[in-house]
Amino acid sequence: MLKISKGLAIGLTTTLAILSVAVFFLLKAPDAQAQAEAATPPTPPSSATDAISHPPAATPDLLAAPAASSIDVTVAMQDRVLGQESAPVTIIEYASLTCPHCAHFETEILPEVKKQLLDTGKAKLIYRDFPLDRFALEAAMVSRCISPLKYYDMLDVIFSKQEIWAKAKDPLAALEKLASLAGMDAADYKSCVENHALETAILTHVQEAQNKYKVQSTPTFVFNDGAEQFSGAQPVEKFAATIEKLTKGK
Repeated sequence: MLKISKGLAIGLTTTLAILSVAVFFLLKAPDAQAQAEAATPPTPPSSATDAISHPPAATPDLLAAPAASSIDVTVAMQDRVLGQESAPVTIIEYASLTCPHCAHFETEILPEVKKQLLDTGKAKLIYRDFPLDRFALEAAMVSRCISPLKYYDMLDVIFSKQEIWAKAKDPLAALEKLASLAGMDAADYKSCVENHALETAILTHVQEAQNKYKVQSTPTFVFNDGAEQFSGAQPVEKFAATIEKLTKGK
């Protein structure tokens, strides 16, 4: 029996992961109605935060825009909603793209939450970045530079392939490969992850979450502007019970 070396095995695993991501984006049909954007953008940051160091540079291009146009950070940071805008309960998810518990929620629990609670109009969910390290910050920036129609698709890929890219010898190079499969070329990627204004906006949201909701860990879920809140990759029953509590008698 032939023995495959450890390096070759890792290489084969990475190659298969990249191929699977390519197939995902080829087969995933864009659906503007299914991924509606929230109308109210966050307050533009007035100063940079330095929780995670990163050099400033030129503003990047949005993939959905002409190559010569700069990213509009206010638009890039707008909330993207899963579910119906009229839903009585709003769930804000604060997560880090390198957090294993967040990946577990995204891949194993969220599909059922979506089926039982979001698609039925009982609640809507808004994802907000709460990066815990440099790699999570750059992954968050990349997801914000992707076309809004591909935003949740990109999050799904980043979380589902977390074990591959986040634990690679060069996580940022592995992340760039994932982004390329979503249509982001090397120049777009470089300008995106070097965008100081975008980085500042994301880190400002982290500070806002800490100050307003006392978020300290990921994932954390905030219901109806703090009426209820819990942390951890809780089962769908916990979400259902919280939503029922908030809507009882309404």
